[in-house]
Amino acid sequence: MTAKHYMLMAVLLTVLITLFPRNTLSADYTAGKMIFKNNCQVCHMMKSDMDYESAYYKQFRPKDFSDSLAWIGLNEKKIDCVLKKGKGVMRPVPLTADETKALIDYMVNVLKK
Repeated sequence: MTAKHYMLMAVLLTVLITLFPRNTLSADYTAGKMIFKNNCQVCHMMKSDMDYESAYYKQFRPKDFSDSLAWIGLNEKKIDCVLKKGKGVMRPVPLTADETKALIDYMVNVLKK
């Protein structure tokens, strides 16, 4: 590579860091992770986190979102709908719009594989 290429890469990296600061993304995912842990993980166990299978889990088998098969046919709109209306034995989850966005962002960008 020439000096010109290195300079171009340095400028591009600087622009990317400026536009997408790491702390901003991490804060959103951290908030979503805490919401998931406090509201969802009780039923939606995470085998990847070594959660144990509760009696509830064994009976109703809610999705394990750390499993790629759980994401088949699932998207942000469907998650939002289930959070607001509930589904099956799952009741609606009382979250603010910001909490819902943070939770969905975490699920889609961190849990989905």
